[in-house]
Amino acid sequence: MYQAVKSILMVDDDPDDVFLIREALNDISDEEYSVTIANDPLVALKILERKNFDLIMTDYRMGAYTGVDLIKQIRAKGLTTPVIFLTGVSQRELDEKALAAGASDYLSKSDIKGPLIDRSIRYAIANARRQELFSSVLCNVKAAICVIDTEGTPQIWNPEFLAIAKANSPLAEDAAIVADFSAHVEKTEQVDLVAQIKHEKQLTRLPDGRNVIMLYDVSEHLSALRERELAEEKAAHQAKTCFLTGLPNRLAFSEKLDKLIQNGCKFSLLNFDLDKFKTYNDVYGHPFGDALLKQVSDVLQQVCAEGDYIARIGGDEFTAIQMHDENDTHCDNLENRILAQFANELIVEGRKLNIEVSVGVASFPKHAQTAQELLSNSDIAMYRAKAKDGSKIEYYDCGLDEAVREQRRLTNDLQKALREDALDVFFQPQFDLKTGNLIGCEALARWIHPEDGPIRPDIFIQIAEDCGLIEELGKLVLRKACLLGSKWHEDIKVAVNISAVQVRHTDLVNDIQAILFQTGFPAGRLELEITETVLIEDFEHALHVLRGVKNLGVGLAMDDFGTGFSSLSSLISFPFDKLKIDRSFIMDMDKREQLKSVIRSCIGLGRNLNLRIVAEGVEQESHIDFLRSEGCDEIQGYFCGKPMPHPHFMEFMMNYASGRASAQDVLNMPGKVA
Repeated sequence: MYQAVKSILMVDDDPDDVFLIREALNDISDEEYSVTIANDPLVALKILERKNFDLIMTDYRMGAYTGVDLIKQIRAKGLTTPVIFLTGVSQRELDEKALAAGASDYLSKSDIKGPLIDRSIRYAIANARRQELFSSVLCNVKAAICVIDTEGTPQIWNPEFLAIAKANSPLAEDAAIVADFSAHVEKTEQVDLVAQIKHEKQLTRLPDGRNVIMLYDVSEHLSALRERELAEEKAAHQAKTCFLTGLPNRLAFSEKLDKLIQNGCKFSLLNFDLDKFKTYNDVYGHPFGDALLKQVSDVLQQVCAEGDYIARIGGDEFTAIQMHDENDTHCDNLENRILAQFANELIVEGRKLNIEVSVGVASFPKHAQTAQELLSNSDIAMYRAKAKDGSKIEYYDCGLDEAVREQRRLTNDLQKALREDALDVFFQPQFDLKTGNLIGCEALARWIHPEDGPIRPDIFIQIAEDCGLIEELGKLVLRKACLLGSKWHEDIKVAVNISAVQVRHTDLVNDIQAILFQTGFPAGRLELEITETVLIEDFEHALHVLRGVKNLGVGLAMDDFGTGFSSLSSLISFPFDKLKIDRSFIMDMDKREQLKSVIRSCIGLGRNLNLRIVAEGVEQESHIDFLRSEGCDEIQGYFCGKPMPHPHFMEFMMNYASGRASAQDVLNMPGKVA
């Protein structure tokens, strides 16, 4: 059922005709209309400027104006309101003019009756709605459309088709422009139009013989395809590029290496890394480490010559490929250029650094037949180079294999030992020099390898630092020392060494607090020994952390005093309780008289700052005599007792407590405890 017409504008200069139409409308009992009368076309146009109507009914002739003139004016205003013409005499010629002008219907006044006018109104409204729908689709479809009749004349076109036609035609009239352009389009397959926009044509023939031309803008699609191609190219490039340095990454390097080997090229592979990079990264933080890597990559690119290939394959590991000449000669210019460049200081974020580089070199096909072998052999040479002092180069030789493989084996075994909590903690006693009382001990990590037996601490601690295990090792020692120490009845203090990594990167205060809580070990019996290196590398952060440790009630001792660079400022600024004189001064004091002056100065400085003084490396009775005479507070060394496993230390404490071994016995009987 059609929707009732709510408003009608009637344009007629004859009152009788108006009355006649009103009567006919009243005969439609189930409809209600609001009729507005305009007795002049100009008045009607004024009314249409203020109000919209659902239908317009107009007399065909009104003085100098005709209904055709009126409808042209209405359409010129952009109005699509349906129009019904009324006339006193029906003529075929007038009917055609009315419909050609855009009228919905043409009625003779003599035939107007309720049912007839009702039918005309309903049809006019329905046709108008269909036309609106068609126009809406035509205007909003993403294509330029034009319908051509059987004689090649355009009948209907949408604004997009007209816009394209105007952009490609010098003509003025819309109909002429569309006709000219549509004739051109019908002859082409794909159209290159304004601004290089590409349109794809689709031509459809209707059953009545008319053609429908549709032009699709494919430039956006082509642009999307190009953007996708560029994105894929960018992704492929990024997948093979180190995001930090811009150098080729491991993937790109592997492809390059495989291609050279497949082509039978002769070249040398240089594998090198930055010695102690991890220390810089741990102490100053990852942003500083990133800045250092960027600067290193810039240096490497500067020293590269034509044909050289540099890549960053991970962490602080860089690799380079240098092609051999026609005589298969490896000109060692690249590695020498690299070392020469790093002989100069690098300034990274205001810090001056002396970077040491280790370079391992292996050649193809001389030293390997596959990419994996070549990488392994250059890596072996690089590890051998790291064992030297300063910046160095090592060329692969088959004799290097075993030593490097041994180093790697120990690294893997240490990782396993840490995972399985298989490292031990030994305890070395500390005595009060004035009373001879046992007052504490130092907890020291020891590794008893299941196959190799005891591994020297300097070896496995260096391995732990090189492969990033030092933090885990430090926490293991601290936890075990507190757990074992909590079982002692004696009020013995336990000193534990803390690394720079633990101070710089871990939440040391919370770690200590958690371990004390878990083990039940009193905070007042724990001392942390810290070297000056920890302090000078990041002064403000270290000060903040150590003050937090001090607030827990834990004691602090400066270890290896006298070997650092800012001893006095460190002692003044940090909340230390003890100062431990480095064992190297004590052990050689009898051989070098100057060392006694150094020791005397250290003791005097500590006393003036109200710090207890601990001497390490006490191995002879003469050491005790000198240290006692100078006012040293505590001693530690082989003369008093070697580092011993926990059961032996328990026995040592029981013997001491029971009186079976007096303090004087201990201080005067070297080697008594193993």
